[in-house]
Amino acid sequence: MKKILLFILFTLSFNIFSENLENLKKIDGITQKYIDNETIPGSVVLISKNGKIVYLKALGYAQLYDKDKRLEKPVLMNENTIFDLASLTKVMGTTQAIMKLCSENKINVDDKVSKYIKGFEKNGKENIRIKDLLTHTSGLTPWKPVYYHAKNSKETLEYIKNMKLEYETGTQRKYSDFSFMVLGFIVEKVTGQKLDAYLENNIYIPLNMRYTKFNPKKKKITKNIASTSYGNPFEERMVKDDDFGYKVDENYEDFKGWRKYTLTGEVNDGNSFYANNGVAGHAGLFSNVKDLYILGEVLLNGGSYKGKKIYSKEIIDMFTSVQSSFGHGYGWEINRGGENSGYMGKYSDEYFVGHTGFTGTQIVYDMKNKIQVIILTNKQNYGVDKDTKYKSTWAYAREIMNVAGETFEK
Repeated sequence: MKKILLFILFTLSFNIFSENLENLKKIDGITQKYIDNETIPGSVVLISKNGKIVYLKALGYAQLYDKDKRLEKPVLMNENTIFDLASLTKVMGTTQAIMKLCSENKINVDDKVSKYIKGFEKNGKENIRIKDLLTHTSGLTPWKPVYYHAKNSKETLEYIKNMKLEYETGTQRKYSDFSFMVLGFIVEKVTGQKLDAYLENNIYIPLNMRYTKFNPKKKKITKNIASTSYGNPFEERMVKDDDFGYKVDENYEDFKGWRKYTLTGEVNDGNSFYANNGVAGHAGLFSNVKDLYILGEVLLNGGSYKGKKIYSKEIIDMFTSVQSSFGHGYGWEINRGGENSGYMGKYSDEYFVGHTGFTGTQIVYDMKNKIQVIILTNKQNYGVDKDTKYKSTWAYAREIMNVAGETFEK
């Protein structure tokens, strides 16, 4: 009798779970809506619960436009399509390396940056610590076109050493690419390896993440990569127009290297591409949903995946909890949700961590309920609007996150 009751309970639970998963089919329609309204040419979405992939779907096109011409035969998106992750590099690349080095006691978040990078302390930067970089409270400016002054990572580091603070360390939070460039340089100083080599040798290859790389085009990987922008008109205007959001001293005409072709397998970000040869702590990483799922499982399962230990649970708990008065974790954004704001949806709480990328990429982990949602789009392939801006994918992400929340009854 006991066995029969257990079987009945198991069957009922399984049927309820299966019925709940039917709700995820709504995502097909949501994605199609954002394809139809030309927010995105296409996307790949993966959702997992307790380590099991419960939704995986590719819709739309990996390339719809070449330059400003619509292709007669667009390239279809598929489940293995590789994307320019943009600022997901910060958490799926650089933060992963910092977590591992902290777990191995090779660095500490309270260490001053100048301990590892001599000369960094110039111009008021002597008190910046690793944790200030991770929480975007370092005082380093959000963005400048480094490629006007540097053509490789060595020259970029010298440029950063000579930078002045934009605000006193710890007094504000300004999302800064420079903070993560510096974190990448710290990884290189500590390990004696380039950032891409360290990540591949110590994290990606051990986890069998075969498609997660910097500079895929240089490595002769040219197939099955989603195309992004036709050159970089957004960044050109960042330099050209002081009213566009960033005031810079450089003259637009002084730089002659603007790309005038559709980017496929080349990082969209100019500071990564021109000033760091495609390998930087803030941008440059390419990957697909299946590889990112593996790395997400490491985070959700205490630092290991299929017997491969990457870092400790203690480090995960520290990095994914609020570590500044501005509500940011170490590298990770926390609880960036709401009914009509953010990208984590209306069910978001303090257990939700994630990040976004400028190319139209989002990842969210519900640490408590062991759920991950990965949304990769190539929104930039549509080009910019009349205001030189790309459409936001946050509303798209919110709708998917809300369906996931409904499905798992938060």
